[in-house]
Amino acid sequence: MSDLNSALNFIIVGASVSGLASAIALRSAGHNVLVLEKDPQLGGIGSIPNGSSCAQIPPNACKILVDWGLEEEIKAKSASIAGFSLYSYPGGQVPSPDHLGINRYDPEMLTEARGGYMQLAHRDLIRILHDRALKPYDLDQPNGEPSGSRISVIFGAEVVNVDCDACSVTLRSGEIHTADAIIGADGANGPVRRALMEEEDTSPESDVPTGMAAYSAIVPNALALDGIDWFTWSTLWLGPNRGLRTFPVGKENDVSLMMYTTDSSHDGTWTEEAEIKFTDVLGDCDQHIQKMVALAGPATCVQIKEPGDLECWVSESGRVLILGDAAHPLPPGSLHSYSISLEDGLFIGKIFSHTRNTDRVPEFLRAFQEHREPRCTRIRQIEKEYIFYITLPEGEMQAARDASLRERHAAGENALGGDLQQMAEDLRMVFGYDAADDADEWWVTWGRYHRSSVSSPG
Repeated sequence: MSDLNSALNFIIVGASVSGLASAIALRSAGHNVLVLEKDPQLGGIGSIPNGSSCAQIPPNACKILVDWGLEEEIKAKSASIAGFSLYSYPGGQVPSPDHLGINRYDPEMLTEARGGYMQLAHRDLIRILHDRALKPYDLDQPNGEPSGSRISVIFGAEVVNVDCDACSVTLRSGEIHTADAIIGADGANGPVRRALMEEEDTSPESDVPTGMAAYSAIVPNALALDGIDWFTWSTLWLGPNRGLRTFPVGKENDVSLMMYTTDSSHDGTWTEEAEIKFTDVLGDCDQHIQKMVALAGPATCVQIKEPGDLECWVSESGRVLILGDAAHPLPPGSLHSYSISLEDGLFIGKIFSHTRNTDRVPEFLRAFQEHREPRCTRIRQIEKEYIFYITLPEGEMQAARDASLRERHAAGENALGGDLQQMAEDLRMVFGYDAADDADEWWVTWGRYHRSSVSSPG
């Protein structure tokens, strides 16, 4: 058993959102953290959740960043949105789009959730988190870390082997690092998840294609577009068999595009993250979409898959954990990818604020999965339902959907009501969650009764 007054040592594989969030929270809990990132510089493609370069920060994530003292930095780089507008994707060659409805975000819900909706570039968010992680602690600041904890980030450090029993990682350079615990925050295809899949004898090729793809691109300086307010509202363009979503990105007047479709346009051959022309998969669509796509940069294609089952997020040794997309990958362009990653980081740091005992590491890592898995599973289901809803094929369900939206819009009511009331309730549930409170619940209910538990200083 280690000295209860010394910090634990963590290795985090991946300087992703979940990796940096975990580093911030663990350092704040008084522990030492080494972050290993295979890319040579910050914000590489490997750190982008699900192929989208727009960081969507809903209320449950916004309050985490505010509590970490990052409110000014986030607001300086973010666009905020008031809600979303819904349109018919096919539309027609008419000056005005076929408007199906609008949904304004509920001020009461935002107050309850202690946050707002922010949209910023992935590169800006990752830089803000990186700088916060490496910020020297200051005991005069409300977010200052306890003395003695340290953190370092090494780029160009590709992990090629994870030894779960020895709690060590080997780099391509041959260098070996050991720790009290390893956290895999390197995505669904990273070496830490692969190590756990090998323990369960699960094939990395066990992910099942859904027959759908997601295409994403950025439209720079979208002020050149007219006819729609692209910067106050997110927009949803509904089917058939396609669904397009737009978001303003940061302060640069850029707009992010994300389209879901059953049409691969690849003659059945898929290439992950292959750059293609967005126009190849547009089909019959509203002229406003055509103008938008004409200004877009290259599109990235990601095949949507149902991830293979991984029963345990923790190694048999109890020393290695996966989180973020490595543990619970969401569909490409998910509204919740960034918030779930931030929640994961906050949760793991919060529970480890209660111990510096190496013997308790397995217990705490398994508590992470016990509390986080039900929420992440439900959010993934919500995202799947959302994609299904906006890409309905032409038919009775699609006609009923559009008729219901038009009726509510004509009555001046929010789109998320009536038949869609459950979606509104789901949002309230998701946005009202507090990862720190959830971690404290585990500690008060279970963790503190272990006889060797200690509270961290401060």
